[in-house]
Formats: sequence, structure tokens, C-alpha cells
Amino acid sequence: MKFNKIFSAVFLVGMLMLTSAIVANAQEPMNNDGTTKKDGNMMKEDTRPVVAVIKAEWCPYCKRIDPVVGGLMKDYAEKLNFVVFDVTNAKTTAESKAMAEKLGMTKFFNEYKGKTSTVAVLKDKKVVYKTSNNGEKADYVEAFDKALEN
Repeated sequence: MKFNKIFSAVFLVGMLMLTSAIVANAQEPMNNDGTTKKDGNMMKEDTRPVVAVIKAEWCPYCKRIDPVVGGLMKDYAEKLNFVVFDVTNAKTTAESKAMAEKLGMTKFFNEYKGKTSTVAVLKDKKVVYKTSNNGEKADYVEAFDKALEN
């Protein structure tokens, strides 16, 4: 039991660090024409599909999907953008809400914040795949690959 708590805590910290790095690298202030500004230089908006995860430390289903989703985050880190919305408590929920606002994902966050263990793939901010309580790696691989095809 103690190992599971330690593993969950270490995994959560790792996922949050990975998400923070991805968000910090991928999200810059956006202009009206769909480009981003970075150090005064114009660059194209990142158009990679987004994988959004709604999770909480107290959620048993989240613990079930963590190893699968965590592994896929590493496998697809260069192809997809991953965002983890932690709704464990009021503080983490507020931080996730602020991140959702920054990423332009407020509508998604408001709709799914109460549905822990949800994993969704979004293209152009539209949900193209959504599942909950799913620990099947093959389902995610199929959805991620399909999102990358178009």
C-alpha cells in the first residue's frame, strides 16, 4: 500500500513536470492571425493534436490509467501536446482552470473537470476521441495515430 502511494506521488510529480515543460514550450501569446510571438519573432501556431487528461490523486481509475498514459506521453511527446488537468483539490483545480484558460481550453475543462480518468484527443479544440476509466493501451495508440493521420 505504501509503495502504491509513493509510486503515485512520484508519477504525478513526473507527469506535472512533463506537462509544465510541454505547456511552457508550446504555448506562447497568440496573435489574431493564428500565429504566435516569441521574442518578437512570428512563428506558426503549434497545430499538433492535444491529449487532455483529467485526473485526481484520490481517483482509483486514474491510478489504473496512469502507467499506460504516462508511457504514451513519453512515446508521443514529439507528435502530440499533452495537458494534465489535476482536480485533486481546490488548489490544483484552480491551477488547472488557469492553465485551461491560458490554453484556450476553458470550455473543455468546465465540461470534464468532474469526470476524472477522462482522456480526450482534441484537434482544432474539438474532441475527436474521449474515453474514461480505460487502461487499454491499444485504444489510445489507435486514437493517437488516427489523430495524427489527418
